[in-house]
Amino acid sequence: MKLNILTILTVGLLLGINACCTKKDCVNSDEIHEIEFYNFSQADLDTIALISYAKNSNFTAAIDSSITQANKTGDYSTVYTKDKINTTHDYKIKLLSTGQVFTLTGFEIEKRGCNTCFPYRPESDYYNILGAYQINGQRQTGSRIKIYR
Repeated sequence: MKLNILTILTVGLLLGINACCTKKDCVNSDEIHEIEFYNFSQADLDTIALISYAKNSNFTAAIDSSITQANKTGDYSTVYTKDKINTTHDYKIKLLSTGQVFTLTGFEIEKRGCNTCFPYRPESDYYNILGAYQINGQRQTGSRIKIYR
């Protein structure tokens, strides 16, 4: 009888521990497809060129480019990029209607735990998150790229 009670307690404990595991979808820095623009008019953002460059090339070694436009999303406008933002590149973002150019450089990546599972965290539950970046040489923090006018 003691063996059955011990077995039931052990199974209950294991089920309880497993219930502490969270399973959530964590957005990786390798999946950034959006740039947010604050205090810009829709006319300012009707045609946007996004040009990627080799990192630290002083914007002389272009890799790829694309043209896009912004969509109004509440109090800001969102640009959805054709390809993901590659944090190993530098970027120029050109607003063709106004002539403004923004540089996007200095990506800082942090490793964070995504899912939690007591008493351990498997290596597969870590992911890279964007911790900081630079817009026109000014350091910004956060996991979302934001440009302010």
